[in-house]
Amino acid sequence: MLDHLLQRLGDALRDEASRRTFISGVIAWIRRALTILTALFTLYLVGIAFALRFIGEHNITTAFLLYLPGTVFLLPLPFLFIVTLPFHWRMAFTQLAAGTAFVWLVMGWQFHQPEAVPATAGGTSLTLLTYNRGEHMNQSLQPFIQSTNPDLIILQDAKGRARGFQDAKGYETFSHVAGVGEFTLLSRFPILASELVTVPSTKGPAPIAARFELEVAGRRIALYNVHVLTPRDHLRSIARGGFLYGLLGLPGTPFAAKRRVLQEWWDDRIRQTDAFLALCEKEPLPFLVAGDFNAPAGGAIHRRISGRLTDAHTAAGRGFGFTFPGVTRNPLSLRGPWMRIDYIFAGKPWQVIHCLTEKDRPSQHRAMAATLFLPLSATR
Repeated sequence: MLDHLLQRLGDALRDEASRRTFISGVIAWIRRALTILTALFTLYLVGIAFALRFIGEHNITTAFLLYLPGTVFLLPLPFLFIVTLPFHWRMAFTQLAAGTAFVWLVMGWQFHQPEAVPATAGGTSLTLLTYNRGEHMNQSLQPFIQSTNPDLIILQDAKGRARGFQDAKGYETFSHVAGVGEFTLLSRFPILASELVTVPSTKGPAPIAARFELEVAGRRIALYNVHVLTPRDHLRSIARGGFLYGLLGLPGTPFAAKRRVLQEWWDDRIRQTDAFLALCEKEPLPFLVAGDFNAPAGGAIHRRISGRLTDAHTAAGRGFGFTFPGVTRNPLSLRGPWMRIDYIFAGKPWQVIHCLTEKDRPSQHRAMAATLFLPLSATR
C-alpha cells in the first residue's frame, strides 16, 4: 500500500507543474504550522506573565518560577525564529514582538531618561541609596556613592556597624548616623527618631524594617529601611521537585497536605507584606520605603506593594535594574544578576526623578539610588 502511494507520488512529481504544486502545498502547510506555533508561543508567554504576576507567591510552583532568570522562559524563541524566518517573516517578527513585550512587561526593562529636579520654590529633593551589605566580598561602595552623591544611605545586614561609619573614610559628609538592629542609616540631615518595625508571622513578631524620622530642609519625613527574610533555604528545599506540589497537590489528591505545608511559608510572607503596607497606610508623614524585600519584581508580592507605592525603577529607571545575585556563573543571565529584589518605593506625594542601579561590582547585592522630590504643597 505504502509502496503504491510512493510510486504514484513519484510519477506525479516527474511533471514540472506537479512539482511546483507539490512544493507550494508543502510550503503552505509549513506556513500554517508555523502560524499555529507562533500563536501557541505567544499564548505561552502571556500565560507565564499572567501566572507570575497574578498568582506568583500564592502558589508554590509559580513562586519558584519567579526566582528563575527570565531568559529561561524565552529559550524557545531563537530556535523558533530561525526556523520561521525563511518561510514566514511576518510570524518570525511576531515572535520577536512577543518576546520583546515579555522582556518589557515581565523582566522589567525600562527606557526612562534622567529628568531635572522640578524648580518648584520650597520643594524638597534628596537622593537615597540602599544596599544590602551582606556578602559584600570586601568590595567598596565608594565608586557608586561618588557617582550618585546620595543624601541618605540605608544599609541592611549592618548590625553594629553604625558607629564605625561615623569615622570611616568616604563617609565624612554623613554627619548623622543611626542604627537599629541590622538596619543602619547614614544621613546628611538630622535624625530625630528611630525604631524597629515588626509584623506578625507564624513564628512570632518578625522584625522586617526600621523606621527613621528625619528633618529635611525644615520638613519631617519618615524613612523605612526594609529587609525581609530570605527565601533561599526554602527554595533550596523545593528545588529538586517539591515546587511541583503547586500543580500536583490539588485538593483531593494525595499531595494536597504536602502542598498546604509548603504553601504556608509563602502565605506567611504575603501576610507580612500586607501587615507592613497597613503600617505604611497609617504613616502621618511623607515617607519613603527602601531595602531588600527578597521578592522578585513581577510577582504577586511586588504587585501588592507597587499598587500602593511608586516603584522608583518602574517610574524613572533604565534597563533591567537587576540587583541580585551580583556574582553568578549562570550563562542564562549572561553571568550577571537576573532579579530585582532591592527597591526604593515612594509614598504619596513624592515624585521620582531618576533611579539608577549599580553596575559591575562583584558583591552579592547591587546597590541602587533614586532622586526624589517632595513638592512644597505636599501633605499626607
